[in-house]
Amino acid sequence: MQRPDRLADLKRAMALRDVAGNALLNVAAEAVAHDVGCIEAGRIFSRLGDFLGQGHQPPSTGALPLSGFDA
Repeated sequence: MQRPDRLADLKRAMALRDVAGNALLNVAAEAVAHDVGCIEAGRIFSRLGDFLGQGHQPPSTGALPLSGFDA
């Protein structure tokens, strides 16, 4: 019986972990762009970038006011 290569399995798992956040962000960005259009999505993500750049962290509950409709 062949022994499983635990190191290779760990390396694969770590590689997936490294891209999981980016993959989720891509899915969210695509959904927002689809819902509100690319121009408004750009505005929303710009506001999010400003928010994060100021050192604020999104709350674990509720929503951040990022769209022009929320301003």
